Amino acid sequence: MGEEASAGPPPAEEGEVPVVPETAGAAAEDKLGATANETALDGSAPAADADSGAAGSEVVAGDDAPVTDAEGAPVPAAGGDGAALAVATDGADGQQGGASGEAAAVDEAAAEMAVPAVPPPPPVELEPLPEDYVPVKDLPPMPEAFGRNEEGKPIPLHGVESLFLTGTTVELVGLSGLGPDRVMGEVTKEVLLGDIQFRGAISDFHALKARIQAADYEPLLIRIIEDDLYGDGNNFEIALTREAGDMWRSVGEEAARRAKLLELEAAHAAAERAKPRSKRVRKVKPWQSMGSELDIEEASVRPRREPIRLVVQRKRREFHQSGVKLADKDAHELWNSSQMECRPFKDPNFDMRRMEQDVSVQAVAPLRETSTQSSGAIPPRPANTQTRALDIDEDAKRELLQRPRSTPGSVADFLERVRDQCEVALVQNEITNIFRDDLAALNDEADGGGGGSRKETLVSEAQSFTHLTYSKNKVVSAIQWLPHRRGVVAVACTEAQSHAERVARMGRTAPAHILLWNFRDPIHPELVLQSPWEVFAFQFNPLQPDLLTGGCYNGQVVMWDLSTEVDRLGRRTAGGSGGTAGGAAKGVESGGSSGAAKAQVDLTPPPSAPAGTISTGGTGVAAIGGGTGSGDPTGGSSADGDAHIPVVKHRFMTDTQFSHHQVVTDLQWLPGVEISHRGKVTKLGEGSKECNFFATIAADGKVLFWDVRVEKLLKKGKKADDLLDLVWKPIHSVHLISLIGMDLGGTRLAFDFRRLEHGMFFAGSFDGELVYADFIKPEGEENPDYAKSCFQAHVGPVIALERSPFFEDVVLTCGDWQWQLWQEGSSTPLFQSGYAQDYYTAACWSPTRPAVLYLADQSGSLEVWDLLDRSHEPSIRVTLAATPIMSLAFNPMPAAASAAQQAAQQLLAVGDATGVLRIMELPRNLRRPVHNEKKLMGTWLERQQQRLADVGSRQPTRAGARKEAEERKKEAEAAALAEAAAREAAAKDAAAAAAAGVPPSPADRKDRKGQHPAEFDEKAEQEYLKLEARFKAQLGLLPPEANGGTAF
Repeated sequence: MGEEASAGPPPAEEGEVPVVPETAGAAAEDKLGATANETALDGSAPAADADSGAAGSEVVAGDDAPVTDAEGAPVPAAGGDGAALAVATDGADGQQGGASGEAAAVDEAAAEMAVPAVPPPPPVELEPLPEDYVPVKDLPPMPEAFGRNEEGKPIPLHGVESLFLTGTTVELVGLSGLGPDRVMGEVTKEVLLGDIQFRGAISDFHALKARIQAADYEPLLIRIIEDDLYGDGNNFEIALTREAGDMWRSVGEEAARRAKLLELEAAHAAAERAKPRSKRVRKVKPWQSMGSELDIEEASVRPRREPIRLVVQRKRREFHQSGVKLADKDAHELWNSSQMECRPFKDPNFDMRRMEQDVSVQAVAPLRETSTQSSGAIPPRPANTQTRALDIDEDAKRELLQRPRSTPGSVADFLERVRDQCEVALVQNEITNIFRDDLAALNDEADGGGGGSRKETLVSEAQSFTHLTYSKNKVVSAIQWLPHRRGVVAVACTEAQSHAERVARMGRTAPAHILLWNFRDPIHPELVLQSPWEVFAFQFNPLQPDLLTGGCYNGQVVMWDLSTEVDRLGRRTAGGSGGTAGGAAKGVESGGSSGAAKAQVDLTPPPSAPAGTISTGGTGVAAIGGGTGSGDPTGGSSADGDAHIPVVKHRFMTDTQFSHHQVVTDLQWLPGVEISHRGKVTKLGEGSKECNFFATIAADGKVLFWDVRVEKLLKKGKKADDLLDLVWKPIHSVHLISLIGMDLGGTRLAFDFRRLEHGMFFAGSFDGELVYADFIKPEGEENPDYAKSCFQAHVGPVIALERSPFFEDVVLTCGDWQWQLWQEGSSTPLFQSGYAQDYYTAACWSPTRPAVLYLADQSGSLEVWDLLDRSHEPSIRVTLAATPIMSLAFNPMPAAASAAQQAAQQLLAVGDATGVLRIMELPRNLRRPVHNEKKLMGTWLERQQQRLADVGSRQPTRAGARKEAEERKKEAEAAALAEAAAREAAAKDAAAAAAAGVPPSPADRKDRKGQHPAEFDEKAEQEYLKLEARFKAQLGLLPPEANGGTAF
């Protein structure tokens, strides 16, 4: 029962018409001419004809009996799932109801057929786009109705004032309609002046009354300010000039024009989208790269070289042999110490990495179905096209040029838009040489290839030298390259001792050594030159390279002769170590007959104890340094590697009485000249190969000139081996005086080798002084003053003094934390650098680049200064060692070498404070001069000269100004003293009068106290009122007539 009750509506009682659901009625009305069939409850066939419409018919739809129409088509049941519909009428009612329903349906269908079809709406005529149409997105930026300051912040235009209007003011002047949709309104002067007159000072326009009256157009424009644009808290702005008003109107018109263009663009776009696809106009957009071609390029595999072709052949009978097994082995497994000198190692810089890629290849041509249809309607056209430039008449040109700003086609707007791009292009043309061939210097024949690698941009270490016995933990005090042998460099190693330690050891000989290193053997020195004292300066003879002279710590000068040693080294190389020992012994045996003319060779390394290491022999003399003595060839060291190192003793040594009395700090050879006892210079002939004189300087204030032809000093009738009578002394002496009148502690020498006959030279001192002196002794003077000028260049010792190899009158000085450039004849430096962070220890010029300097400091860094690049800081700074760098020296190049040969390879020898000698290879950009570098450096020096001249010309004026300032200061001090004395006297008189009981006069009180307080207050009040009135008038808060008719 419950299921039947929930299946549909309750059954109708007798005499009651059942209520048909709306859904069932609607479904029945949709079927025209449909009648109900009688269906038995048991599901039997229908018993009545569809056309009879018999009375008392009854239609019952059960759960399993579908309802059908007259043609047998099923009628969907009304109601929910499983709902039953029961209709019971009598015959008359049913017939009448069926007829009326059928008639109504027919009438309704006829009415629908009688209604005519609605025609489609006619096409809307679109407004065409203007002829000069440009898409809004391609138009220049929208002009702004305000200006901008230097920082880019918005500011009002010229003639525009921003102000704050209250809601009352907005209502009174009729601006209540302004808002986001309408930002600008017009107000007449009469309305604004009436508001000012009616409301007085509380009117918002009161401060602008004068400017409103002076406005040059009517009515005035007022704009609303959105979001506090200017940051001053105002909400409106008013244009008080016609120019500003026109600017606002043009901005508004441009905004309206662009809004209209946007609407037209949207309408045309909508119309285009409404067209069928076949009628649409297709816009071909240019292709834009999104990076896909790079991905394709990276994924592509292309051969980068020709394939390597290998042909492997083997005889047929050698195949399938027993006992043969091939395997791979690394190189270090096959290494043999007796056959190979260098153990193989894996260099990570040459690892070859290959990227594996999955590549598929399909060898089938792609097929594509295409069809073409050609017709003869299009005539053939030629393949070339000829264009002709458009031209406009003069009136059109004039009209185009006179178009105002913010109008279409304005030339002024166009020039404003492209101004920045044009300025950038002009600047690029100024700094870029458009006529320079970038490929001309790509491949340098001298270098054998172009740059670009890391080696060509960095200072790299090519080789390093040190020795455990001779140089470890010592200071490399001096470096010299052998001028006639490539790859050989000599270094002087001294003990790292303080002055107090040296004084404590004074009087005891401490043998020192000069080591000759050859690039072929980085472990053992080629020669060891032994000296009885430490050598702080030495130099090879430039024309006779076998002669070497050095200055010692005690002031003596030592000379070595390596002429026989070169032959002995050649024999040792050819015959081995045994032959070398024999040759050396033979040379020792013949030393008695040759005397001092032969250099003695000691094959033993230096002993551990410094005392008693010099053997003078039977005929040796201490002053000569044991030139005839020989070392002990049998005495050796336990170190096998040092047993074969030749130790060469000096040939001559100067006499102590005629030598320097302090350490020799510098030594310079003087080639191609003869020097007399008075310092007069005689130049030898062109191409002379003689160099017999050299000069030394020491801390005792003397510059001594020496002649190496010691045999000339022998007395007549004496032989070369009678060395007891030989005294090597200087031929000329120059005494230099410092600024304070004491001996000049000399450190460095700099001669002009091109003009030695003039006798002028530079000298530096321990006190930082730079002396310009003449070593030629004047006639008739016994104790002349050789120094022509003396300047205080540095606060510390001058550690470098070198003439420029390209400008003979320019000298580089370096000391303390600064370096300077001096010009011969100038009393002030041409240029001086800023103070560095670390103390400088060495400096030199570049031999191939006129504008480049090299400086070393105590932190172990090397600074490269390129004056054409920058002059306030070094261009390159490289850290070479963890200890101070003490000396620098470039490898010499032959004078006949071309610029390309000189720049092919450039080596810089660097010695530090631990006895390590480093050979640095300079990159191409530091050894190869730029185009016209010498000319550019000359121009740079001329600019420095002009700067000094300008400073010198202004010195008198500055001196006069300083003198006047000092005089005024003195006058003021005198006046102050007089006034103080007068006050003191007046105070005494007043005290005396008070003691006598006499009251002070009003004049005295006025003098003591100044003006009366009341008078002062009144004057200050008047000044304040005037200042206030002027300030209000400037702000427009007062009319001009309120201030006496004068506008401040």
